[in-house]
Amino acid sequence: MKHEQVLLDSDIVLDYLLERRELNPLWETLPLYLIQHGIPYCLAAHQLVIIQSVYERESGQKSFLAHPETRQAWDRFVGAAVPLKTPAPIDWNHPLARHDLADYLTESAARAADSIIITRNQDFTVLSERCLSPEKFLAEHDPDAQPPVPFLDLKAPHIELRAELEAAQDRVINSGWLILGQEVAAFEREFAAYCEAEHCIGVGNGLEALHLILRAFGIGAGHEVIVPSNTYIATWLAVTQAGATPIPVEPDERTYNLDPARIEAAITPRTKAILPVHLYGQPADMDPINAIAARHGLKVIEDAAQAHGARYKGRRTGGLGHAAGFSFYPGKNLGALGDGGAVVTNDSQLADTLRVLRNYGSRVKYHNEVQGYNSRLDELQAAFLREKLKRLDDWNARRQAIAARYLAHLSPLPPGEGLGVRAS
Repeated sequence: MKHEQVLLDSDIVLDYLLERRELNPLWETLPLYLIQHGIPYCLAAHQLVIIQSVYERESGQKSFLAHPETRQAWDRFVGAAVPLKTPAPIDWNHPLARHDLADYLTESAARAADSIIITRNQDFTVLSERCLSPEKFLAEHDPDAQPPVPFLDLKAPHIELRAELEAAQDRVINSGWLILGQEVAAFEREFAAYCEAEHCIGVGNGLEALHLILRAFGIGAGHEVIVPSNTYIATWLAVTQAGATPIPVEPDERTYNLDPARIEAAITPRTKAILPVHLYGQPADMDPINAIAARHGLKVIEDAAQAHGARYKGRRTGGLGHAAGFSFYPGKNLGALGDGGAVVTNDSQLADTLRVLRNYGSRVKYHNEVQGYNSRLDELQAAFLREKLKRLDDWNARRQAIAARYLAHLSPLPPGEGLGVRAS
């Protein structure tokens, strides 16, 4: 069995700090095992107070962590633990709450984090199916076990960022401002700077980002927009929802991105824009696309839904055309904990128009200038995205390293094999 994450009961931590051999023969073995095998382990906030008070009472030290050896043990073991917020709601009718409130709170934290609990408290083990003794954990855990690899793991990055995400949530709840407040404004500034662009406008999702760009440019009925023939349907839906007609152009077979050599043949007097997609995070060949657009007086709108942080000839996606639409769907490199999107642009007039369109066509409440939409990135998702944006470059580098490892170890397939193709 391979456990993804464990929560340590206070007694396990105290055994280690106080070297309580007589109470726990595994006082040192378990901590070293967790560290050596890279098993994520957690502590809930309320446990720290318990650990401090018991340690000071049993050690006779008046100042917690004053002793250099204790400080070293703390920094090595407890300081590496993932901190968890103790959940606020308490069910006073729960058997654990009636028996021992501290155990109940520990189990609540473990349940919220989907973790097992390692404890030598036998009563706790009887009352909670989440508990394992140190002996049972070591006997059951197989560090070499290979669990199924999920196609998309949305738990791991949120475990890594749990403390930051909880703090972001608290900021929003405590502010009392849930729509178009300080978090959205701050994220818009930060993401625009990240994309090396002037403006960012948070909207409801990636589809609406593209749709609103087209609307803001006045592209609609009777107009045509050149799109890749191979892309997710949202690219085409943005065009049809604006009332325009998508005109598909085949990809460059080397990159699967929109082929600049095929674009001009698709341009007609009704063409108003080119909408290249940076497929799988690989930027389209933007210089020739922009040159073609300039010759024909067309707008260039980047579909950057999969390209957060990507660069084209040293420049970030998002600032390579007249405007770019980003998605923050949870599976993206920069994903929210729900839906979200943004437009990035260097065009101040376009940015102003988009801010009006996303908010019912209004700058001032109850004064509606145009027929607008309700498409706003909400405060909570903006707060989460601000925390994730700080890690985006590191996460992208990690993805690249993992991809390089796959490429280095996957043997080339014989001709005609793979992807369901059989040699004739």
